[in-house]
Amino acid sequence: MQVFLQKNSYAITREVKEADLIFFRTCGLTKDSEDNSLEAIRKIKLTKKKDAKLIAWGCLSKINPNALRREYTGLTFGEADEKILNKIAAAKKPIEEIDANHLLPIFKYGTGFRKIIHFPMYFLMSLLGTERFSICYEEKRYGSPFFIKSSTGCLGSCTFCVIRQSRGTIRSKSIDNVLDEFKRGLTSGYKDFRLLATDLGAYGMDKGYRLVDLLNRMTEEEGDYVISLRNINPCWLTEMYEEMKPILSSGRIRFISSGFESGSNRILRLMGRRYTIEEYKRCIQDLNRNHPNILLSTQVLVGFPTEKKQDFQQSEKILKELRFNEVELYKYSPRRGTRAAKMNDQVPEYIKEYRFLRLLLASALNIRRAH
Repeated sequence: MQVFLQKNSYAITREVKEADLIFFRTCGLTKDSEDNSLEAIRKIKLTKKKDAKLIAWGCLSKINPNALRREYTGLTFGEADEKILNKIAAAKKPIEEIDANHLLPIFKYGTGFRKIIHFPMYFLMSLLGTERFSICYEEKRYGSPFFIKSSTGCLGSCTFCVIRQSRGTIRSKSIDNVLDEFKRGLTSGYKDFRLLATDLGAYGMDKGYRLVDLLNRMTEEEGDYVISLRNINPCWLTEMYEEMKPILSSGRIRFISSGFESGSNRILRLMGRRYTIEEYKRCIQDLNRNHPNILLSTQVLVGFPTEKKQDFQQSEKILKELRFNEVELYKYSPRRGTRAAKMNDQVPEYIKEYRFLRLLLASALNIRRAH
């Protein structure tokens, strides 16, 4: 968004009260994210100039438009509707031609940013009330990262997730387009490349190829660089793992993120996740054993409807058995329009809170140090 506006002759200000045009990107991933987005909109309306135009966009407009409309009644759109920006900004450089490969300064307004803690864990009990938390060891740096958004949307049908409502089905850049960005980064001296996607594992399936095809092409390039793979659904990781082994052995892969969500196969089936925990374990155990230099990240959802004590204990057991450099924990919150929100036997909040802290402790005690 910022690159698009700058390339169309807009000046960016860090102060809301100075802006003539304000774009605020909402988030509806969890109830906590939704509440924080609405709080930020209220603050912006109080702070902005009287004649300044506010446009609240992002996934909340698709996930819970009624909640958004209670605070905001103007133009809104989701990320899949980004072409509307061309008209709003009278663009000479259309949004479809914009690639943003590095992070510009983030204008933080409101709260709700993911809490990250490094050891020692001084503030464990202060986490009561938060819906999500990430715990990790800081990784070795390779300079400023170069981000490549390879696709958006997914092919999943998870019963708890609202992201597909916002992003839609998979839409991938071509391999040639990704390689062009990658080579541009190499030429500019970048060493840390991060492939981003809603579900990176589904990359290319709308175009007749797969993630392994892209990675094979990328790792053919000469140079001193590493690649991070973010957001690979375990159903794709387990399916492609044998073909990925030569890529993993190349020394080019620095980071893999793949959330197992639950250690219980019963809960995974209810979640609509298309893998078993045994399949996932085999992949992570192989990575732990044969590729200790690859940083591993996972996500776990606690308190999914009908989750019993034994289901929770299986998740806790996985965090003790497998070794991750980063664990991102979420407490389940019902989202409008999902099948899980309509399920019976919703887990009480006090039980979710207790289990959340148990998983946090298990993660902290078994975190894997970076090599």
